[in-house]
Amino acid sequence: MVHVRQGGADRASSAGIRALLTGAATDREVAGAARPDGAPELRWAAAVARGGSGHYAAAAALLDGVRRDPAAGVVPRAHATVTRASHLRQLGGHRAAAALDGAALRLVLPDAGTPRDPGPWGLDRAAAVADALTGLAADALGRLDVATAAALLRRAGPWCGPQGHRTRVRYGWVRAETALVAGDPAAALAAADEALAGALALGSARHVLKSRLVRAVAAGVAGRDRAGVVAALDAVAADALAHGLLPLHRPALLARAGLAGPGPDGASEPAGGGPDAVPVGPHRGRAGADRATPDPSCTGLVPRGVDGG
Repeated sequence: MVHVRQGGADRASSAGIRALLTGAATDREVAGAARPDGAPELRWAAAVARGGSGHYAAAAALLDGVRRDPAAGVVPRAHATVTRASHLRQLGGHRAAAALDGAALRLVLPDAGTPRDPGPWGLDRAAAVADALTGLAADALGRLDVATAAALLRRAGPWCGPQGHRTRVRYGWVRAETALVAGDPAAALAAADEALAGALALGSARHVLKSRLVRAVAAGVAGRDRAGVVAALDAVAADALAHGLLPLHRPALLARAGLAGPGPDGASEPAGGGPDAVPVGPHRGRAGADRATPDPSCTGLVPRGVDGG
């Protein structure tokens, strides 16, 4: 169990937080971390796990609890605010997300000092600055404001740490998407390759899967072997479904359909049983009415909202 009673950052289980952030935590561990008397860092990480399986309403309740907890401290509240913004953005709420990312940045930037290494998993103040700036870049990109997104990424870069850090991987996703929207698929593919290498070094299955999605999209736009890209997107969709990571499942199907083009009857042929396919076996995510699907709109082949966490 990863539950910690009345803890702070120094008492929250780092191994438990990692399991929650990577998607490796069991239902029981997520429920234990989500308890209202748990450390705020664990409640935030439990919300990341809930959002990763598409349970955005359950995640929002946890995140709002941390954001409004006066005992939680500035840094956990900022992380919770950035994560809430990420989930809104994944559902298409770019302007609402920008307001929250801005609020998180105002919480942590005044006492942040100069950029420093946020650590591999990105749990401190520097990581909150990195995530807020990267989130603001993604918010701008969602409004197709490439110039603002690029400027914000330049600000975020020094805060993200070296390759293999969670914040650097997330930065790489948004950098790749920005390059795609700007019409530079070669730069997008380079950024996606860096993100995937970083995710592999980090050792997070969820971050690796997201990086594989971004990399496949960039490869498709860059004109790489179409059959290979389609196979890569099929594999991402299948793996996302198998692990209950539904916010990655549908974007992979949409990108695959956009790349593969119409089938014999004139309709697109997404893999995996169609865009509304559901798991045929058990998965970690809690069943319920609060499971949502990311905004299906795309810019070319770019699935929006894959930058969370």
